[in-house]
Amino acid sequence: MVPAIDGLRGLAALLVAIFHCWVFTDAPLGGGDLRALVAAFGRGVDFFFVISGFVLFLPVVRHGGVFGDVRAYLVRRIARIVPAYYASLLIQAFTVRWLTGFPLPFTTLGGWIVIVAHLLFLQHELPASLARAAGFWGNVMGFGVNGVVWSLSVEALFYLTLPLVAAAFFRRPLRAVVLAVVASVVWRALALTAPALLSSTSNAAAAPRLLDQFPAYLGHFAFGMAAAMTYVRVVRERLWRLPAPATAVLATLLCGVLAWSLVVHGHGMGRSLTMARQLQEIAPALVFALLLALAAIAPVGPLALLARGAMRWLGDVSYGVFLWHQPLILVARRHLHVVRDKGDASFVLMLLLVIPASLLLGWLSRRYVEEPAIAWARRWSERRRTP
Repeated sequence: MVPAIDGLRGLAALLVAIFHCWVFTDAPLGGGDLRALVAAFGRGVDFFFVISGFVLFLPVVRHGGVFGDVRAYLVRRIARIVPAYYASLLIQAFTVRWLTGFPLPFTTLGGWIVIVAHLLFLQHELPASLARAAGFWGNVMGFGVNGVVWSLSVEALFYLTLPLVAAAFFRRPLRAVVLAVVASVVWRALALTAPALLSSTSNAAAAPRLLDQFPAYLGHFAFGMAAAMTYVRVVRERLWRLPAPATAVLATLLCGVLAWSLVVHGHGMGRSLTMARQLQEIAPALVFALLLALAAIAPVGPLALLARGAMRWLGDVSYGVFLWHQPLILVARRHLHVVRDKGDASFVLMLLLVIPASLLLGWLSRRYVEEPAIAWARRWSERRRTP
């Protein structure tokens, strides 16, 4: 695997955790570019989608477009994400009342519907009205404890889709990327338009769930897949001839462009949902994919930091950080009373409490849940290959 990818994965998880600490404290941060940048850190979830496209398509590229054993692939994916996810669901479901004040999901039929939807990775597709009609009055996503799990529905759909499209993407990558981006843009446009056509509800009230469905992120996954193809081709054919200093300058420029695109998006987040804002969400994903490809091809300059031990460790624990940081924010807010007012001091204090605790839980998740599951999947695959 590419060492720098671990660092990028860890960075994405850290951005998401910082973003949610900011959301729950609403720190002004001077009200300028810094606030806009932090407000756009939520795009770290988008970066996860790009990384997934890269990592999962990379073996296909290395094997000349052959996907391989689909069953083994699915077993590896299940082992990688399901055990830690289910462990977090179990604990968080039993702490709903303590963390939110809402009843436990086990007490109503609607609650059980929500539980089953989460177990099947359909939580983001479940209509909240269905759960409400069956007596569930909490927040459907993550039981109101961990809203970030919406993205796992999107990831799961990508895992299922990839074996079906991998060969075609490998044969015609440019066309595939264009089609994916066009499909993503069209979906977002329809999501903004459909609520107004179907009801008198405003776009702002009805569009967000549609905007965050799997088709809206086809471009993100395609960017990552294209980055994987670029990396393998450049390395195999030795196409990269820029000296290290020039590559370092290019890496620095790309980092600057990524930060600028996030600032632009952050400034636009307070406005109503528009197509221009949706395009602002796609742009950072494209720049991130370029940065990812460069980090894999020539990790020099600021990209060299991504392959360092600390950043790779952060990548190792990133899934646990992702799964646990939001419940920890609720603990800090509801029981430690960290948010005394909406200000910068509350934000800093929240960071000081939540980030180290998230790293600890991320390490525990990695050490005692994820690594045993990954090792089991590896042994299963080896036994399957043995005649």
